[in-house]
Amino acid sequence: MNLDLAILVITCAVNLTLGSFILARNARSGTSRAFAVMSYSICLWTISNFFTNEASFGLSVNNFANRVAYITGYLIVLSGLVFTYFFPVRRSLRTAEKYFIAISSIVALTLAATTYVAGQVSVEHGKLAFSIGPVLWLYVILFILPIILLTKNLLTNRYTSKIAKMQARLVMLAFSITATLGLVINVLVPALGANWQSTRVGPLITMLLVAIITYSIIRHRLFDLRFFVIRATGYTFSVGLITVFYLAPTVWLVTRIMHTHVTQRQFIELVAISLALIIAYRYVRRLFDRLTSKIFFRNLYNPQDVLDQLSDLLVRSVDVAHLRAGSKKVLLQVLKTRSLDYWLEADGDKKMLNLLRRPFEHTTDNVVVTDELQSDQALLQALREEDIAVVVRLRTTHGELGYVTLGFKESGQPYSVQDKQLLSIAADEIAISMQNALHFEEIQNFNKTLQQRVQKATRELSQTNDKLKALDETKDEFITMASHQLRTPLTSVKGYLSMVLEGDAGALNANQKKLLSQSFISAQRMVYLIADLLNLSRLNTGKFVIELSPVNLADTVQAEIDQLRETAQSRGLSLNYKKPSNFPTVMLDETKIHQVIMNFIDNAIYYTPTGGTIDVELKETETAVEYLVKDTGIGVPKTEQHKLFTKFYRANNAKRARPDGTGLGLFMAKKVIVAQGGAIIFQSEEGKGSTFGFRFSKAHHLAPAAKSQA
Repeated sequence: MNLDLAILVITCAVNLTLGSFILARNARSGTSRAFAVMSYSICLWTISNFFTNEASFGLSVNNFANRVAYITGYLIVLSGLVFTYFFPVRRSLRTAEKYFIAISSIVALTLAATTYVAGQVSVEHGKLAFSIGPVLWLYVILFILPIILLTKNLLTNRYTSKIAKMQARLVMLAFSITATLGLVINVLVPALGANWQSTRVGPLITMLLVAIITYSIIRHRLFDLRFFVIRATGYTFSVGLITVFYLAPTVWLVTRIMHTHVTQRQFIELVAISLALIIAYRYVRRLFDRLTSKIFFRNLYNPQDVLDQLSDLLVRSVDVAHLRAGSKKVLLQVLKTRSLDYWLEADGDKKMLNLLRRPFEHTTDNVVVTDELQSDQALLQALREEDIAVVVRLRTTHGELGYVTLGFKESGQPYSVQDKQLLSIAADEIAISMQNALHFEEIQNFNKTLQQRVQKATRELSQTNDKLKALDETKDEFITMASHQLRTPLTSVKGYLSMVLEGDAGALNANQKKLLSQSFISAQRMVYLIADLLNLSRLNTGKFVIELSPVNLADTVQAEIDQLRETAQSRGLSLNYKKPSNFPTVMLDETKIHQVIMNFIDNAIYYTPTGGTIDVELKETETAVEYLVKDTGIGVPKTEQHKLFTKFYRANNAKRARPDGTGLGLFMAKKVIVAQGGAIIFQSEEGKGSTFGFRFSKAHHLAPAAKSQA
């Protein structure tokens, strides 16, 4: 019996002390929580094991304690498993593991609370007898599973230091040996041998776990708690000594004076009462200290506590208003003054700032008590009229931020040296935090101002854009109207010229025919220009439509060559074209492609100096048909080639050669070709000539008849 009691006291004292100190060190840490639960579970298991094997407490207590022993035994290995998910390095818990551990734990703990695992405690021949639950085997399996997972966690982690690796090995050794021996002594030996006396020494096994973990703490810095271990050891011995000094006189009084024998149960109760009184003493004393301080020392405060509150507030906030309100609340509560106000340079109250600046003209202190300004009665009177008892200067290395003024205390007492020291230290912290908050507020205001300016500029840009759109629409409407109006008289001019050239108005001599032919070509060019303007307008309004029809490109090119050959000859140019004898028919917009063909030849004529050559080529490859116009003209500067096909753009040398150009021809040519699924061909070198043309895929553009022939 004495051995059982000694095991109980030692095991509980060590585990409770160690678990409590580790939890107090960092209660938010998963490692600390898991270790504390494990320590408390060991203590509860030891207590329940003791009550299970003690017949004097009654069968109801024995049966209840027996079930608690099975429950807490499983909690020891379960908390140990959770411990390995945080120690020595944190590892994530996979979903499958989470569900497996949760389900197996619920099943094990539920069964442990029933006779299916714990069995029944009875009395046979004056001694306690224990039966075996029918599903104890399942509990054993569920007990072993956390040990396997625990071992896996400690073995499979990748450790970055030798200390972490050694800690893991020691903890794994402690858990493995303790759990295995506990299972053998407390479950397997009694179950196989039907002798439950071995369970009395079961709690001794936990001492092995505690010893190894304690060694890890001291030798390998587990938890870095060597200081706490030393304190815990001292505390444990203190509690033990006080308990002995309390119990010895009590037992002596009962046995010697009252002539009554102290039973073992009474002795245990005395030990428990002693421990409870010792543990409760510090809390009772703290309670009475608070009550007496509240009644007799209401105006006393701990400056460090106040500064801690202020630091916590100042670190967490970057809002000026929140800093003002929070610090004001803390200082008013401690100093119990009538008022507390902030006067910052940023507020702009120059009259008040000038008044508060005067007390610091002849001192370097940050705190001035107005009662000490006896040498300047006018200043003292002015401050008292504002109900100001103390002025605190807020300044940093960058300059003064402002002032804090405090009114007189509600109790009527003067400000003490401790008050001034507190305000001086607090002023530095408040000033730094206030400066940071003001800078942050300045940045926020700048961002708001910038955002407002951006929004204003965006609105103005949107309005300007709307005006430009309206002007663009007006321009398009004008171009469309002008083009339609010009096309009608031009059609008449072109028709009459054609009739005169064909001899309907009589015979023409060579000179007349030449002049009228040039007029007809110019009229035709004007018709194409109007067509470009109309197509441009249609592009802007979304009415640009491609109308496909079978086109014989060989004939189309020949027709344009015939019309422009005379113009080329008049400018001293050689215009060459060899019409293909057999060229496939393609599906294109004949009117628009006709215009592109003419534009490329016309440009070559106008931008090629006298004596130059223009070669027009129409060829067929295996996959495409191509139209090329090669000249020996002025070419396009390399720096301007990327802009050549944009609307209204003309190269500088082209402007000099032909001032009356519009910059629409190439733009519309590219639009027409791309809209029909083709590609523009362009190569040029300044001073050596250019190549313009287009390419269409045979697979997509051959006419049905041409496809059947192919």
